[in-house]
Amino acid sequence: MTELDPRTAASVAAYGPNARAYQEALRARRPAHDIRRFAALAERGARVLDAGCGPANDLRLLRDAGLAPVGVDLSLGALKEARMLLPKQALVQAPFDRLPFGPASFGGLWLSGSFAHLPRAQWGATLATLLELLARGPVFFSCVRGDGDLSPVEDPVLGQVFRSDATEAEVEALLASSGLRDVQVELRPDPIRDRAQPWVVGLARRT
Repeated sequence: MTELDPRTAASVAAYGPNARAYQEALRARRPAHDIRRFAALAERGARVLDAGCGPANDLRLLRDAGLAPVGVDLSLGALKEARMLLPKQALVQAPFDRLPFGPASFGGLWLSGSFAHLPRAQWGATLATLLELLARGPVFFSCVRGDGDLSPVEDPVLGQVFRSDATEAEVEALLASSGLRDVQVELRPDPIRDRAQPWVVGLARRT
């Protein structure tokens, strides 16, 4: 297991006491459009991995789109909130490099803000590790647009956390260099701060 950067650990810890507030802040701004695009590229009923699921921000929408999502997060507090919202949901507490799943056991990867609290130097290796779990299907990736590398930021819900960002070109290169096809990259408004802080979203697929 890769040792957590102290800034990553501090950011993960911020979710526990704020899990409910974070879930409520995002309740009306979930990425329904992107989930529909993602689901259209997956097989009906496909088992998909929501890595960094938090307090079930997207799990219900993935399920309602006809998929069978499995949520993974490192924050126990976030997963407890997810369990309260979705009592029967498959949830796992584990780091991305020690997930208890076999190779090619998923039909999609949902990575919404999943790498935000990892050093940029780990993004490529982390994506490669997660792709080992993907047989085929869509990959969704999103992050804040910017140039931060675990830079301190003041989150309106979580307080101070450390966040890594990327540009459109960097997200496109990350996905394309991992062997994924049909890479599409767009901008979206931040779910909480709206257009004051754009997000980069990428959608690709493994065939």
